[in-house]
Amino acid sequence: MSGYLDRAALYDGMLEHMAHALKPVDMGRLMPHLGGIMDGALPQVAEDLQAYAERDPASCGRTELILGTYASFKAVLFHRLAHRVWQQDGLENRQLIAQRLANAGKLQSGVEIHPATRIGRRFVLDHGFGTVIGETCEIGDDCYLLSGVTLGASGIADNPGGKRHPRLGNGVEVGAGARILGAVNIGDNVFIAPACVVTRDVPANTRVSIVNQLQMQRAAQGSNRGYLGAFALGDRLHLVGELPDVGEISVLDAEHRRLASLSLECTVHERHHRQYHLRTLDACAQPPLYPVHLRVGGPAHHVTLLDPPGLSSLVSSIVTTPHLLRMED
Repeated sequence: MSGYLDRAALYDGMLEHMAHALKPVDMGRLMPHLGGIMDGALPQVAEDLQAYAERDPASCGRTELILGTYASFKAVLFHRLAHRVWQQDGLENRQLIAQRLANAGKLQSGVEIHPATRIGRRFVLDHGFGTVIGETCEIGDDCYLLSGVTLGASGIADNPGGKRHPRLGNGVEVGAGARILGAVNIGDNVFIAPACVVTRDVPANTRVSIVNQLQMQRAAQGSNRGYLGAFALGDRLHLVGELPDVGEISVLDAEHRRLASLSLECTVHERHHRQYHLRTLDACAQPPLYPVHLRVGGPAHHVTLLDPPGLSSLVSSIVTTPHLLRMED
């Protein structure tokens, strides 16, 4: 059966899981809506299962092995059912039934996924024990998460309602033990290394590592540049990481327009550390739009570090109304 997916058997297995997880009264309420729920969930589960078989070498492509024995896949299966139930109009106690399905997945896998979470196609949750995915999370297509990942809110208790969890783009990979906290946006094709704590937006095609709580980034795979990070301390901007061939450095406003009135003078030039003094050249009528970002250019590529710690405060203390010059493409 390796490489072959029996959809009839998958359909029966999903129904069996649902029947074991719910009370008879819940199944009775579901019956008028069951066809639509199953028709919506089955193609998603089938794609998830096939993606898992293709991306997990330990399974040797055996979908029946994953479906029958992989606890982390059960969490995804139950979420697909729970999410469909959560969205089903006209179903009495739909949220309670959805939560019961999600809880069954949690008990079997150690993974907690809120039924309202929106997850795209071909989702792979590998060795997922300890993973928590919050209510307002949005996950794109072809994402891959490992164990102990938290996609959570930035607070601890008494978090406000509304959007408070991350949004992951397409093709995002998150290593074991990573935490992505708050309503941050993770761009397409981002790789987040294990044990990272990410609390700021990450642009597309970026690899992220965390060193001493400083978010480090580099350009997409294939770039010869290493990881870079930046922070402002006092009246100085610090650029740290693997810094060969660093060329132009500029500060951008919230709309990624260069602050042309801002000059950066390098005062310390070391292998893994550059220090810059910021000063203004002129001023005009329009104030900058915050938060500000840092663009680091090289001979053939560039990296944009989003809202480095302390940079917005430093710029606001020295710049009143800088001239904004739109960056060239």
